Amino acid sequence: GATTLPAYKWLQESDVLFGLGTSLSRTGYGQPIPSGKVIIHNSDNITDINKDEAADVALYGDVKATLEIAIDELKAAIGEEGRKTGVASEIAEVREQWMAEWRSMLDSDDVPINTYRVVGEIDRCLDKTNSIVTHDAGAPRDSIIPFYHATTPGGYIGWGKTTHLGFGIPLMIGAKLANPDKFCLNLMGDGAYGMSAMDLETSVRAGAPITTVVLNNGGMATYPGGYPTARELYGVTELTGNYASQAQNMGAVGITVDDPAEMSVALAAAQRHNAEGNTVLIDVHSNFESKKSRFG
Repeated sequence: GATTLPAYKWLQESDVLFGLGTSLSRTGYGQPIPSGKVIIHNSDNITDINKDEAADVALYGDVKATLEIAIDELKAAIGEEGRKTGVASEIAEVREQWMAEWRSMLDSDDVPINTYRVVGEIDRCLDKTNSIVTHDAGAPRDSIIPFYHATTPGGYIGWGKTTHLGFGIPLMIGAKLANPDKFCLNLMGDGAYGMSAMDLETSVRAGAPITTVVLNNGGMATYPGGYPTARELYGVTELTGNYASQAQNMGAVGITVDDPAEMSVALAAAQRHNAEGNTVLIDVHSNFESKKSRFG
């Protein structure tokens, strides 16, 4: 699975792993936990504990309540100010080292638009306090997970342990119904869009205005060389469509972006349209980007 260099480094080098609200499931879409860790495992689903990883300390219960109790216990043990270990500075240094490799892609002016420029603009342009973001399966998931900085509980909804396509649209409809004052955005590929495109009409009809950003690169980016015979005979993995026009035909606002400089403008427009009650689809003419932030 994709992640940041600091997350990978500390997962490898730490002595203790404190899992909060996680299943700690073993999956090819997540990070493997090295052996020899002391594991403190909190989950509100008791069947998660000791399912795949043996917990040295099991803390069954609500994440927020568990964390508040843990913080109180730590302060009682080491004082209100904590210990000065320099770890925060070390994390920042490792993060800067990692970001130096990726910054040019997050700011890329390439045409077709680089996937990471789209991710970078989403990260820069949203009001994080008042936004909820998710991704779809496949390349959009692996591209956005390391680089989107969620700052508010519930501001990012991850569902990384799956491969089915198209869940991002109905997920954001649900998020919008539950949080009508939040800007709700999902990032998906054109393959995923094909699985649930009609749910844009559901969003319009239900009065749950969301924004869908489609990476329209004309194919399934996760399988660029896959299925050679089926591709030759039947065009499998090849995709076409004017998705902005389709959105408009379903009562939504369709925006086409084929210039990197237009991405921030489109996101600002989407936030205005959503605030006015209109569902938005941003059809981004993007590249086939194969590079992912993976380690090990």
